[in-house]
Amino acid sequence: MTALHEISIREALIRGSRLLTDSESPWLDACLLLGKELGWSREKLLASYPDVLDQKVYADYMELIEKRSQGYPVAYITGNKEFFGRDFHVREGILCPRPDTEILIEEALKHIEKRRYRRVHDLCTGSGCIGLTLALENPELSVSVSDISPVSRDVFEINRKNLGADTVPFTLTSLFEGLSGSLDLIVTNPPYLTTSETEERMDSSWKEPELALDGGNDGLDLIRTIIREAPALLTIEGMLMIEADPRQMEAMASLMEAAGFCRIERVRDLAGDERVILGSLS
Repeated sequence: MTALHEISIREALIRGSRLLTDSESPWLDACLLLGKELGWSREKLLASYPDVLDQKVYADYMELIEKRSQGYPVAYITGNKEFFGRDFHVREGILCPRPDTEILIEEALKHIEKRRYRRVHDLCTGSGCIGLTLALENPELSVSVSDISPVSRDVFEINRKNLGADTVPFTLTSLFEGLSGSLDLIVTNPPYLTTSETEERMDSSWKEPELALDGGNDGLDLIRTIIREAPALLTIEGMLMIEADPRQMEAMASLMEAAGFCRIERVRDLAGDERVILGSLS
C-alpha cells in the first residue's frame, strides 16, 4: 500500500475528486483546494502531477475535501472567488459571486457607455462584486452600493481595499431606505429563490445565507418592491437592471411596465437562458 508521503499530486487529485460525489465540478474543486493548501496556482499544480506530496499537506488537503463534501462552497474554504478577472474575498454569510452575473456587468457597461451614465447604484451588493467591478472597469463612474447585511459591509470593505476602489461608499440599509436620487442606473442581483426552494437548499445543508436567497413564496417579494420604488431614485432617462431566474422574466416584465418602465429588454446568459431584465424611464 502506498505510504501517505508517497502520494503524487495527480493521485491526490483523483482521490479527492472521487470523494466529492455531490459536486458538479469535482476535479476543479479538488484542484482549487489542493492549490490553496500548497499556495500554488492551478497552472503550477497541473504542471506538477508527478511530484510527491508531504504527508501533512496531504492530510490537510483531505480535511478541505471533507469540508467541501459537507456542502461548503469552495469559495468559502479558499476565501476567494474570481469574478470578471478579479479575486474577491468571500466568507460565510454572503452569496458567492457567480459567472452568470458577469452578463449583468457586460450589459451595464454597454448601456453606461451608450447613454453616458455617471451615477450607478448596486443594490443588495453582497461581496460588492457588481458595484466594485463597474467602478474599476469605468473609473469615471460615481458608484455606490448598499446591503442589509453587516457581513456584506465587512466583506465589501475588504474587497474595496484589496481592489483599490476607495471612492465607492457602502450604505447599510434595507433596499432603498435612506437612499436618495438622482441615479442614472440601478443594478441588482437580489434574492429571488422561492421560499420552498430556499428551504430545500437549507435542508440539504446549503451553506450560503438564507437572507441572500429567499425571495418569498414566488421569489418576487423583494423584486416587486425594487421595481415599484426604483423610479423615485432614477433620473428621467434612468434605467433599472435586475438579474433573476429565467422563469420570472415574464412576470417581471409586466411589473416593470406597470411601474412606468419602457424599452424593456431581456438578456440571455451563455446557456441561452434569460438572465437579466432591464427597463428605462424614457
